[in-house]
Amino acid sequence: MSKSSRSLVRFFITLPEPFPVPDGYVYHGAPVVPGPYEVDKMAHLFVHLRFLQSRNVSRRHGSFASAAESIGRYTQMDNSDAELSVPALQGDYTTVVATTLGDDAGRGNGNWTSAQDVPIEQDALNRCIYAIREMVRTYRATFEVTCVLPSYELLDISIPYQVAPSAVVTEDGNGFSLDRSEWGSVGLLTLDHTNIPDAVQGSEVGADDKHRLDYFNELMNRGNPLFVWRERFVEARRALNVEGQYGAAVTLSNTASEVLLDSLLASLMWESGKESAAVADVFAEGRLAKRVKSQFSELLGGVWVLDGTGPVAEWFHKCYRVRHRVVHSGYSPSRLEAQVALDSVHQLSRHCWDRLAVKRKKFPRTALMLLAEEGLRRRGKWCSFMKHFSSEIAPREDSWLRQSQKWREDVQTLLMSSE
Repeated sequence: MSKSSRSLVRFFITLPEPFPVPDGYVYHGAPVVPGPYEVDKMAHLFVHLRFLQSRNVSRRHGSFASAAESIGRYTQMDNSDAELSVPALQGDYTTVVATTLGDDAGRGNGNWTSAQDVPIEQDALNRCIYAIREMVRTYRATFEVTCVLPSYELLDISIPYQVAPSAVVTEDGNGFSLDRSEWGSVGLLTLDHTNIPDAVQGSEVGADDKHRLDYFNELMNRGNPLFVWRERFVEARRALNVEGQYGAAVTLSNTASEVLLDSLLASLMWESGKESAAVADVFAEGRLAKRVKSQFSELLGGVWVLDGTGPVAEWFHKCYRVRHRVVHSGYSPSRLEAQVALDSVHQLSRHCWDRLAVKRKKFPRTALMLLAEEGLRRRGKWCSFMKHFSSEIAPREDSWLRQSQKWREDVQTLLMSSE
């Protein structure tokens, strides 16, 4: 038995899905680090994992119980005092007892905006999550199992933990054990995420929201790119903030930006009276960067360069190029990179809408479709010209949504026929 002067911490991490290893299975405390391992500097990066299997009330039980309660509200029962009950459904759970050296140096070695961003060299919990995730990655690639990758955001909001002032190492049948260390009382670590499955996401729909819902329902039914862009953007936010899938967040962010840029450009060209056949080649696949540089400045003015500073350049370098690495090189971005990519798309969208508001008199139909009175007012661009156009001209014209959508479909048909 040997003793170390460094403190220990162990977390009791219940995985989002059960992991099929034997109860008590041990991962032998090898160092974990995403880059080259330097034995003299990184020996403290070991993680000892023990997987414990259990059966308990299933996560589905609450769902079934809620359905039973709803059935009771619609079903006339013979005995008015009787209640429709659901037996306690059982489910499998895997809890990992993850042990590593404590963060004696503290987290103060960097200015981190989120707990997930602290490098595993400096954060015990992130180090343990990384080790578990790498095990699951290996398992699912080996056996081609579609299990979920554990991530910080997918863990329960509170993680039990214990601290020992020093490490007591003993040998056991699995190599070595740290269980004989003098573990203190159990505490709860609250994680820095908002993924709480039983909590309502978003605000409750009210009577004043009906017109807005009807409008977006029409966009959805028509397959309008404005709806698709917003949908991809929401999916990117969910991948980042709820699922902790950073690569997916980057690719979805970039998809959202491409839909936004192409749908805006198509609407501007439609309103300019350009024939779809004359400009179809502009929308050819793989030429997004080229059309951003060559088309938007002439139509909307402003800065649309891909290098230097500004929202377009930020998007190009922080999202577009990172997505290229993810898709074509298998790159795994960090949470911070995914957040920056998502933020760059948000800033790009603001740039697009701000420029459109400036050019509202040149493209009043597109401005009213995409910004509406509310968006123009928010930018201080709701003027007498737009009031007149909205009330006197717009009602006499055929649906702009249908016309612009038909123009875009013609472009897609021409592109497909030329392949």
